[in-house]
Amino acid sequence: MDLTPENMSKLFVTFNAYLQRGLGGSWQDYQKFCTVINSGSAIEKYPMTIIKGAMREWVGPRVINGIDGKTLEVTNRDFEHTEGVSRNDIEDDNIGFYSTLFTEMGISAGNLWAELAVEALTGNGKWADDSPFFSAGRKIGKAKIDNVVSGALTVATYETARAKMMAFRKADGTALGLVPDVLMVGPSLEGTARRILKAEMVAEEGVPVSNIHKDECEVLLNPYLVGDNANKWFLMNTRRGIKPVVIQKRKVGTLQRWDRDSDPCVKDSNRNEYGLHYRGAAALVAPQLIIGGNL
Repeated sequence: MDLTPENMSKLFVTFNAYLQRGLGGSWQDYQKFCTVINSGSAIEKYPMTIIKGAMREWVGPRVINGIDGKTLEVTNRDFEHTEGVSRNDIEDDNIGFYSTLFTEMGISAGNLWAELAVEALTGNGKWADDSPFFSAGRKIGKAKIDNVVSGALTVATYETARAKMMAFRKADGTALGLVPDVLMVGPSLEGTARRILKAEMVAEEGVPVSNIHKDECEVLLNPYLVGDNANKWFLMNTRRGIKPVVIQKRKVGTLQRWDRDSDPCVKDSNRNEYGLHYRGAAALVAPQLIIGGNL
């Protein structure tokens, strides 16, 4: 292929098509437990999301409720992925392998948000009240939000986590009315989770009985809960106005090209370069909506 501007444009269109194919193949189930927002600034602020008020009988003047003044500040981060393509390969029409390379580049870009969500979940950073997000000692008014369970995933620890969430109350002492609907696990715990929530029958003292927990929750397999995080599990309520994790997307960049004769990579290294630039972050925002297990 001649290294003309017209051919470089055609090649860019081809590489971008493979990139888009890869983006379409990325893991999108993170949206089941993440609220995605379009970030408009370098830092986003999230107020404490325990709602203090509730519906009440209207007797006398209205009672005005407000959001607690404490906030969690989350700074957007920069991410990039750049690939080089030898101009000798282009001239020699030796570019077949690059279709795979740019498809993988798209998959990697699309998976960034899931990876950030898991990084936030397993990192257990501080929440708006300056305590670890997953904490046994959190109190807000009359509410105690103990959102951590020690121990491996078993029927007993699942039941403990479920009971904890369903007992959560608002700061005024009234019930939050939460019912868990998603149990998220990594590959090594998938079998355990499915036995707890999908089996028709279970054994009690050696006797088969009906599984009372069948279909109580969806089992969400998260392929990024591996390695040091393989035995961590999370029980969640994902049906409120916000989900346990927020993904803030500041910039989802399109593929850029540096393939002109005057570009430094071409002039100095005889190489075209193609790159992506994303900006964003993930944050844990609603401790009442998630129980962390075996953290």
